[in-house]
Amino acid sequence: MTSRRKKRQGGNATLEGALTFLPFFAMIIGIIEFSMVLMIMGTFQEDARNAARYVTTYNMSYNGTSYSSQSDLVNQMMIDGSLGFLTSKNVASYVQLNFYFPDDLTTPATAARLPHTWTDSKGQVQTIQWVNAPGNVAEVRVVAFPWNWMVPLPGFMPGKKISFGAEAVDILQGLPVGSTNPPNP
Repeated sequence: MTSRRKKRQGGNATLEGALTFLPFFAMIIGIIEFSMVLMIMGTFQEDARNAARYVTTYNMSYNGTSYSSQSDLVNQMMIDGSLGFLTSKNVASYVQLNFYFPDDLTTPATAARLPHTWTDSKGQVQTIQWVNAPGNVAEVRVVAFPWNWMVPLPGFMPGKKISFGAEAVDILQGLPVGSTNPPNP
């Protein structure tokens, strides 16, 4: 009688194992997925911070290559640090370099707004002749980088994208010794 009962219960272990394995596997994949997004966001944040710091020095060479603009230099720095997520084909779509005047941190500085005159905290009138003049703020941003989820989540079915980004700012330093004008942005 006991052996007959064991034969009938033999399929239960297989069924219970399958029902337990599927949610466990989905949970592991979900953990990997969220970890991947957090890693990419952290990488972009670190790269943007390094690029913003580098822009403040007015150095136009990076890794032995000279660049004609600070935007090209920032794009290359972001490509090099992004673990392959940003490439020369897509970097222009996601990476932005903006400059801001010290008295207006809401609207990016453009050549059309030059010369820019403003009064500092000591009551002195300041005139800025360049978009990337010393004292201006440099901002490096990764905007709307798309990510497709592997694991179906409520509201995020496979193939539905989310977007994330990163940004960093720094104040431009004084010009390097011997320089008269800031290089073009």
